[in-house]
Amino acid sequence: MTARRDETESPRFGQLSYTSFDRPGTGSGGGWQVKEMAGDLDADEQALLRAGVVSRFESPQPMPRFPTVEDIARRPRRLMYAHIRDAAGCYWHTVPAGSDASGRPGNVFAHAVLDRGAEPGDGVRPIERWRSTDWLVPYGADEVAEAALPATAPGPGGIVDRDAALGFLLDPGTWRIGVFSVLLDAVARSLRGGPAVVFGCEDPDTAALWIGAVSHFMSPGTARRFGWSTFDRLHSVDDAVARGANLVTVPLPDLPGDSPGCTVFGENETPELGELDGEPHSVANGDLVPVTHWSVLAQTVLLDVETAHRALAHQDAIAAGVGDRDLTEAWPLAMAVVTDPGLHDALDEAASVVLAESPMEAATAPDLAHVIVGIVDERLGATTQQAEETLARWQVDNAVTPAVRQLAGTVFAFRALSDGHWVRRARPEQFAVFESCTRTEDLQAEADVILGDLRLRARGGGNLRDVAFDALKTIDLLVRADLLRDRGVDVAFEVLERAVIPTLCDRVEGTGFVAELGPVSASTRVRFVQPALTAHPVFAGRPLGSRLAPPVLEWLVDGLLDVPDLDELASDPQRITEPECVLIADGVFALTEQEFDRARIRSELVPVALWRALHEAREGGWAPSDVPALVAGHGWTAEQWCRLVGAFPEAVAPRFLQDVVVREPWGPELETLVRHLAEPGAREEASRWAADPYLDDLAVSWALIRNEERWAAISGPALRRALDVHVLPVLEDYAEGYEADLPTDLLARLAIFTVALRAQTLPETGRHFPDLPARHREALVRAVDEDARFVVDALASLVGSGALDVYWLMAHAVFTSPSAPRVRSVLDQRDVLARFEVGSRGVRSSLLDEVVSTVMKRPDYRGPLGVHGLMDAIREELHLRGHRDVAYTCDMYAGFVRSWLDERRADADRSSPGRATPRRV
Repeated sequence: MTARRDETESPRFGQLSYTSFDRPGTGSGGGWQVKEMAGDLDADEQALLRAGVVSRFESPQPMPRFPTVEDIARRPRRLMYAHIRDAAGCYWHTVPAGSDASGRPGNVFAHAVLDRGAEPGDGVRPIERWRSTDWLVPYGADEVAEAALPATAPGPGGIVDRDAALGFLLDPGTWRIGVFSVLLDAVARSLRGGPAVVFGCEDPDTAALWIGAVSHFMSPGTARRFGWSTFDRLHSVDDAVARGANLVTVPLPDLPGDSPGCTVFGENETPELGELDGEPHSVANGDLVPVTHWSVLAQTVLLDVETAHRALAHQDAIAAGVGDRDLTEAWPLAMAVVTDPGLHDALDEAASVVLAESPMEAATAPDLAHVIVGIVDERLGATTQQAEETLARWQVDNAVTPAVRQLAGTVFAFRALSDGHWVRRARPEQFAVFESCTRTEDLQAEADVILGDLRLRARGGGNLRDVAFDALKTIDLLVRADLLRDRGVDVAFEVLERAVIPTLCDRVEGTGFVAELGPVSASTRVRFVQPALTAHPVFAGRPLGSRLAPPVLEWLVDGLLDVPDLDELASDPQRITEPECVLIADGVFALTEQEFDRARIRSELVPVALWRALHEAREGGWAPSDVPALVAGHGWTAEQWCRLVGAFPEAVAPRFLQDVVVREPWGPELETLVRHLAEPGAREEASRWAADPYLDDLAVSWALIRNEERWAAISGPALRRALDVHVLPVLEDYAEGYEADLPTDLLARLAIFTVALRAQTLPETGRHFPDLPARHREALVRAVDEDARFVVDALASLVGSGALDVYWLMAHAVFTSPSAPRVRSVLDQRDVLARFEVGSRGVRSSLLDEVVSTVMKRPDYRGPLGVHGLMDAIREELHLRGHRDVAYTCDMYAGFVRSWLDERRADADRSSPGRATPRRV
């Protein structure tokens, strides 16, 4: 329906007059031109109106040379109408105008009107403007010169209204029904893209009545899409058709004649009438016109004037009730016939039109929808099965409109809801019809009754599986039909909780149940089954991974698409409480329990599962025992763990973080995790739900070692405790559980503690040094070389704090010095302590040698200063280690010690020590 124009827009009508005349002041002798315009015509609109003007008017009876007033009044007129778009159209009214100002005969005056769009409720058909007194019809140069466009466009002339059209058709003196039937069917074919109709008439006034009769048997809106001309000659038909005419009337003398591509016949013929779905009409020249429902309906309506008047009035009211836009020519009349018992001789034909041509607006107009539903109900058969088959056939054949399919879905829904047998055996694709049915109050009430019956069965304690099957099938149907609202939703959830959920949670019964049931709509699963399930005590009372059988899980999350990642979960933690996330977690843990099934776990689901497990652990729920397997099987990053620790600091077990702490390069996220684990009590908090003291302690030990920076603050007792509690387990874990190449900053710290551990490894302590594989020893040696300054300064700080014995350092610096005598019984040069070297390629020294050089430069140095003191330290170290020939060994080192110590003292006297900042690699 065309919207009402704003007052600031152009008026509805624009007008233009065109003729040959002498424009005052031009000095010309006249000529064809636009005489006047009104109604804000723009350039395109002017061009449109000018293109449709004809400048020739060839009447079969030419005007007398000196016409009388009566002759002028009887002049033939030509009114053409063409549809443009929507409810817009153009009129061209043309009359002979005698001689122009120069005396040339054959002048024509054209009055053109543009209708930019009918207002809502405008029931005027274009042909009703025939013979309006507002059309300009001047004759002679003077009248042409004085002719002025009216203030308003020509309105209805009162000549071709409904009464006139019916009186013309039902004139007892002339039987016109036969010709009218052919004319209707020919026009119907043209309106649907077929050939235009060339119709011979006695005169334009008679032509206007025929056009009016056709127009009044369609709605006003459809009539505005019907193009016509009241007068053309046979040779000019093509131009009129090109302008949009479906029906062109010509003088009878032009017939017999032919217009290629058009259906040609005259009003005075007696055509051979055809039958619907049978032989077509046949006219005098042999043209054939298929019979349509429209002409059959018209013949039924044209019993008498009163009956026809009543039917056509009802037709217009029906059209107005649906907006009267884009209606077919026959549908409003068909609806009028269906609703009038006196016209039911054509009920079958009318019903066929209603089914095939009803607009979507009819489905929402209660009175009209009720009529269509009555027709549909009769054609759907007696059973639900018959109705389903009919609907399927309509769908395949495209035999009914979407509006009818929608209403048919409503009719079918009534039948199906009350047919439990059909609901139980129906497949998902059979429920699709309910997605387009109309939701009426009656249908809603029926749905409530069905739900009430299901609730009684669920409360009655009968066969729970049967109730669950019927309930889920019915609820799926109601969801598709959008019939679960308000109270019905509450009842549906109660039925689900009482019957369906216990069945699904039965690990044996549930598998067979979903296999027999088959798929239900995603909306049913997501909006109803999933939330009812995840809130049910039977489901929530079990650990993740054991709540549902895998086939039930797959049935519930079939077609899963919306999986939140860690970023989404971190920004909106409540998403983890969504039923789909709970089910994802249960499914992931169910597969994790079965090692052979772990490869089936989609990587994007793992973060959801772990987040949910930690959430449940924090909330006091079940903690899955196989979380470590899930952690171990996924390549977690420090960034991911930071998000999890940020959300669940008390629930992330330290052992989960160990691999990332050990393997990942240093960065802000790793620093956060390391410091989190290094905090006092980190293990105690996390282990309250999944305790594994040894592994959690080991992870904390790794973190403490990697986080160590304050070497000068470590006391002797603290170092000894750290070596026993942290360093020894970590070195053993490094040897047995990790590849040799770890981040350099971590290996450098392990090397520092390796030196400290060697210093504390004495027979009386019972402490042993772990046996590292060759590759691991090589990795430590490389780390010392790469981060030499940091390692040297850290060891020097341990000496300064008293944690590392300076006498032990001095003695072993001698033992490990590359230039020292090789005494195999003291220290094998393949020992990792001897292999720790620093310095440039040309000048290499042992790590401990470099530490001594650094320590001796410091003002707080308290170690041996002379050769005797250093030899005493060496002797004491040999005795502590139970060496068998201390005297001989000391003699071996005596000469070297003097020169070695002199070099260190001289170097200490020459410079002050610098302190490098420990760095991370």
